[in-house]
Amino acid sequence: MEMIERDPTCDPYYDPPDWKPAKWRVTLSFFWESIAKPPGERRYVNKLDRGLLFYLMLSYFIKSLDQKNISNAYVSGLKEALNLNGNQYNYFTTLFNCGYLAGSIPSQISLSFARPSIMIPGCEVFWTILVMIQCRATSDKYLYVCRFFQGFAESICFPTMMMIIGSWYRPDEIAKRVVIWDMTSSIASMFSGYLQAAIYTNLNGVGGYAGWQWLFIIDGVISLPIALLGFFAIPDFPTTSRAIWLTNRDKEYSIRRMTEVGKKGPRRMTIRRFSAILFGWRFWAFIVPYAAYITGAGTYMNLWLKAENYSVQMTNILPTIGNAIALVSAYFFAIISDITRWRWQLAIVTLLPYVFGNLVLGIWNVPFGWKFAANIVPNIGQPFFSLFMAWISDIFQDDTELRGYLPAIGNAIWYAQYAWFPVVAFPAQKAPHYPWGYWAALGLTILNIVGIYVCYLAHMWDVKRKGRVVNKFGLYVDREDLVDYSASSLADIKSGHITEAQEVGSVDLERDSDIISTKKSN
Repeated sequence: MEMIERDPTCDPYYDPPDWKPAKWRVTLSFFWESIAKPPGERRYVNKLDRGLLFYLMLSYFIKSLDQKNISNAYVSGLKEALNLNGNQYNYFTTLFNCGYLAGSIPSQISLSFARPSIMIPGCEVFWTILVMIQCRATSDKYLYVCRFFQGFAESICFPTMMMIIGSWYRPDEIAKRVVIWDMTSSIASMFSGYLQAAIYTNLNGVGGYAGWQWLFIIDGVISLPIALLGFFAIPDFPTTSRAIWLTNRDKEYSIRRMTEVGKKGPRRMTIRRFSAILFGWRFWAFIVPYAAYITGAGTYMNLWLKAENYSVQMTNILPTIGNAIALVSAYFFAIISDITRWRWQLAIVTLLPYVFGNLVLGIWNVPFGWKFAANIVPNIGQPFFSLFMAWISDIFQDDTELRGYLPAIGNAIWYAQYAWFPVVAFPAQKAPHYPWGYWAALGLTILNIVGIYVCYLAHMWDVKRKGRVVNKFGLYVDREDLVDYSASSLADIKSGHITEAQEVGSVDLERDSDIISTKKSN
């Protein structure tokens, strides 16, 4: 394939090397960095946002909506309709988690044989059908089966989407996109609460269906068109994309952009590759904080409000205050993270609200206001996972499969322990007071904080051991992955052979900061 010329007559992404943004663009770029990018790159990034990011937000919205609607249905008549007087509420979560656990690894293996643009929307259509038929539930066993297969279908979603985001966006772009994508979970929780309150008020009894039944029906109606959109919107990976909304020039530019960062394209999964990932230090070091993320505080606020004799409408609406706080907090932390590249540092900061919430609720015998705050304040920490995953995307840019398998297997381990942990630590019949559940969640949060710092130290040890250098994006890469595009053709880039790579400079490795400045060689 011919070399991509740096010429404005043939390259729509050509940007003059001396181009500088206007002051107003620099100011607004604090909130959205692409505003201050050169015109060509800005057009490209905006196109990604309109196509890829917008769809991923919609997809994650319906995933969260369909996953969490059981909670709203439970406090809005499902419990009474099905005579649920034991731990059935916990078992709904447990069976979903068991399904998620069963599907996590097979879903990633399937990507060696099928494109994400086929697998993700296909699974979305399947779980949408399962959501809609839950309106016909007549027993807890019926819901157990539906929840298991819903969890199985949803298991492909998070790790694969995270892998796709990390394959298209650069370090100065990724945290905001991951947070905005993840924020749709909070939006879905808010929407589900308001939706259930509106349904209970306006549709309860209409057509012979109770309000909780209408919730499943309407959620399915919302989800189906978004699922079908996925077959068109998902672009797969830069080196394998066949998305019709991207031109050939877009795809070529995508490869150049991400190769310059140091991102590697997907490789076929083999037993040897799988073993290398599974038994590598990076996988096990990062699994500990991943699996230890069990929040506790704030999760059962609606059950506490129900026990305090709040109305159905208020039980569904009040928790959305926390969701609104989470939205503001998430975007604030994302902006700071992309500007400073503080990933692991801010991830630790976002865990501190969970320390507060679990400590107060563990003590329990405190005034009402303290309990309310302990359920609301932890929402400030919701962007933890987004920042943690942005960090993983940065430091594992050399291994696409690891960026997919780590959250996939991490989710499997997390859901395996979450399959029994809520039943033991937060049994529904003891709601809203759980004698030791919040103390256990507090201990896991502290373990998470320690685990993240250990991961940082291990990563810095690995960087020094391998003699890696820092590229112009602040990422550690092997010396041979520093690319000189003036001497490399697109064919070279696709094949992984970059000719005449130029070193960007000698590097100081500072252990107290991930912000490493590149020193020009004399």
